[in-house]
Amino acid sequence: MTIGVRLGSWSIPTLDRRRIIGLVLAAIAALMVLALTRPANQVAVLVAGDDLVAGQPLSEEDVTVRYVANGEGLVVGVSLGDLEDWSLRAPLQSGEPLVPSLLQAPQLAAYPNVIALSLDKEHAVLGNLVAGDRVDVYRTTSHGFDAAPITARVASDVYVIQAAVATDGINSDRVDLLLAVDETLAALIAGAARGGEIDLVRIAP
Repeated sequence: MTIGVRLGSWSIPTLDRRRIIGLVLAAIAALMVLALTRPANQVAVLVAGDDLVAGQPLSEEDVTVRYVANGEGLVVGVSLGDLEDWSLRAPLQSGEPLVPSLLQAPQLAAYPNVIALSLDKEHAVLGNLVAGDRVDVYRTTSHGFDAAPITARVASDVYVIQAAVATDGINSDRVDLLLAVDETLAALIAGAARGGEIDLVRIAP
């Protein structure tokens, strides 16, 4: 039933109850459809924009952005940023996602070999070293009781792949390190370790 209100010579129709209920139900249905069809929050990740080979430094032209529901285990972002000039350990086909375990720093491409060192904390920046740090390597040698020790730098700008500080046991004062080297640098560091006392100096970023 429609009820009309007459004001002078004008008649203003009012909505009946069924029409009001219908409009309310239509609005509720529209909101439910919107909620059900709205996509979940998407995360931007980087994927190979073309077939990429291992060992070649990456540039922004090599990657593109894809949006996924979950970016865990992937390289999240819309650009390479600090990863520019890093390279792949293995080739990627176009469209495959970049994952951190496949990426290597430029230093690892230039120095692909690894040497291990175990030093007392006092000779390794008290253990305040992390992967990605760069260090200079110094060797101190003694030539008898009457001669002053001689300290010389034997290697510079050496990339730290891994650094671990022992927390208990007889080696709790030791720092175990993996350093990126080539054959020449490996010979220098190994010779220094056997020919004197080694000290590491962390280089400021």
